[in-house]
Amino acid sequence: MSDVGQPLDYYIRVFGNFEFSVAGIFALNHAVAIIGAITGLFVAGLAIFIFRSGSKDLKNQAIGMILLIEGFMAFTLGFFWIYPFSLETLQSVVWMRAAAGVTGLTRMMMMVALMSFFIETEWAKRIRHVFEWKWVWILPATSFLLLLYPLLTVGVDGLIGDMAHVYCADTSAKGVGNTVYGSDLGYEPVCPDAYAAIYPTVYTNTSAGPASLPIVLVTTLPLAFVTIFMVRLARNSTHVESIGYNLEEIKALRTGFLVKVGFMLGGLFALITLSAVFGFTSPEMTLFNPDTTNNRGVIALAIGGPLVVLCHILSTLFEGMIFTYAILKHEVMGIDERLRKGFTATTFAGFGGLALLVASEAMESAIPGGGLIGGLIVGIPLIALRRPIIRIFSNLSSALMPETHTTQELQYLEVFAAANADGNLNQKERKMLDLQAKAFGISVGRQHYLEGLGSDEEA
Repeated sequence: MSDVGQPLDYYIRVFGNFEFSVAGIFALNHAVAIIGAITGLFVAGLAIFIFRSGSKDLKNQAIGMILLIEGFMAFTLGFFWIYPFSLETLQSVVWMRAAAGVTGLTRMMMMVALMSFFIETEWAKRIRHVFEWKWVWILPATSFLLLLYPLLTVGVDGLIGDMAHVYCADTSAKGVGNTVYGSDLGYEPVCPDAYAAIYPTVYTNTSAGPASLPIVLVTTLPLAFVTIFMVRLARNSTHVESIGYNLEEIKALRTGFLVKVGFMLGGLFALITLSAVFGFTSPEMTLFNPDTTNNRGVIALAIGGPLVVLCHILSTLFEGMIFTYAILKHEVMGIDERLRKGFTATTFAGFGGLALLVASEAMESAIPGGGLIGGLIVGIPLIALRRPIIRIFSNLSSALMPETHTTQELQYLEVFAAANADGNLNQKERKMLDLQAKAFGISVGRQHYLEGLGSDEEA
C-alpha cells in the first residue's frame, strides 16, 4: 500500500517544500517527468502537423516519423517519476523503460537512414524506401528482435537493472521497501527526518544494469557520425546547390543534430563519469538505506540521473522545433514566426522560473523566511526588463530559425511593395491587397505581419 493522499495535496506538499538540498530530489523527479510528458506530446503534435501538412516529400515524412519516435521517448523516459505510484502500478508502468530501449535503437536507425536523402547513389535511394508506411515497421521490429534475446535470457533487471520502491508514511514508521522486478532490496529502509515535510511519499530509484552503458553507446555514437556528415554537407554550398538540395534546410537540420547529439554526448559523458566515480546505481543506493557507506555517491547519482534525463528531454524539444522549421518553412504560412514565438516564450518562462527559484532558495538559506524577499529581488527587475530580455531570446530564435516565406507570401510581398511604392495606400489599393491576400490563403493577422515586414524593408 502506498497511500500519499489526494494528488493535488501531494504535489503542493512536495513542490511547496522544495529546497536546494537532497530533499529536493522528490520535486526534481516529478518536474523532469512532467516536462518530459509535455515535451513528448508537443513533439508528437509537431510530427502529426508535418504528416497533415500535405507534403508528399518522403524526406518530410521521414523527419515526421523521427519526431514521432522522439516524442514517445521524451514522454516515457521518466514517466515512472510523474506520480508516486504504488508498487503494483509501477510494475506495469515501468515497462515503458524497456520500450525506451527499442525506440532508442529505432531512432538511431532512422537518423542514420535519413542521410540517404542527401546521397545520390543507388543504395541510398533504396534505403529511402524504408520510410514508406508499408515498410517502416521493419525498423522497430528489428530493434525489438535485437533486444529480445538478452531480455529473455537475463531479464529486464539483469539487462538494464532493477528499481527500488520505498514508501514512507511518517518518520515514526519504518519504510516499506521492495524492488520492481523482485530482486532482493538488500536492506530495511528507514524514513529520515530530513524529508518529514514530504511524507507520506514514495521514492523510486532507477539502477543501471550491465547493458545500460552499451545501449547508450549504440544509440548515441552513430548519431555523432550523422551530425559530422550534416556539418560537412552544410559547408559545401557549391556541391549542395549543384545537385539541387536546399542549403537553408540542410543548415537547419545540421543545427538540430548538433544540439541533439551535443546533449546526448554530454549525458553519456556524465553517465560514464558518475559510474567511474561512484559505481553503477543499484537498488541499495537510495536515500533511505541506513547501511550505505557512500552518502555522497547516493546523493550525486540521485540528482545527476534526473538532470541527465532532463537534458535529453530538452534536446528533443529543441530538435522538434528546428526540424519542423527546416522542412515546413516554405510550405506552411507563418510556421517560422509561430515556432520563434513559441521558442522565445518558453525560454523566457524557463529563465524567469529558474531565476525566481534560485533567488528564493538562496535568500531562504541566508535569512530564515527570506524566500519572498529573494523572489521580489529577482521578480521586479524581471518584469521591468522583460522587453530587452525577450528581445535577446527573440534574436536568438531568429538566428536559429531565420525569417522565411512561402511562395504565396513572397508573391504577396511583391504586390504590396508595388502598391506601397509611394508610402501610402489608398482605398482601392487596400481593397486589392485584401483580395490578393484572400486569394493566397493568407490570414488577416499574417497579412498585417507581412505588411509590417515590407514597410520596414522599404524604410
